[in-house]
Amino acid sequence: MIGLIPNIFAAATALNLLDFRRPHQASSGQAIDIGQCPAVSDIHSKPYTDPDLPPPYGESAHTRGRTWKGQTAGTDDDYLAPRYALKAETITQTEGRLRCDYGGKTVVEEGVTATPYLRLNSQ
Repeated sequence: MIGLIPNIFAAATALNLLDFRRPHQASSGQAIDIGQCPAVSDIHSKPYTDPDLPPPYGESAHTRGRTWKGQTAGTDDDYLAPRYALKAETITQTEGRLRCDYGGKTVVEEGVTATPYLRLNSQ
């Protein structure tokens, strides 16, 4: 189902860390840690709007000293509901920016399958 694409952003909370840690190596040789990804409880969404709107519309949010922005594609679901059990799965670094990929539990409701996937990029 194609619908609105939610604009996903992380709410500002610098103290909340994920319960698990898996260090990964960044391409620059610096260690990055999945704990640098915003906690799922800190992520909030709103329907996507034109990015050329004046502030504060279309702005990202800040957490852990970074600005984060992301989207889910082809759905009007943001996958933040508890039934999806969304969690950070990987973190990578490209051109100095962190990319956090989240996945979760596949849910089938009324014959429609939803496999959660969310990507947040630091700005």
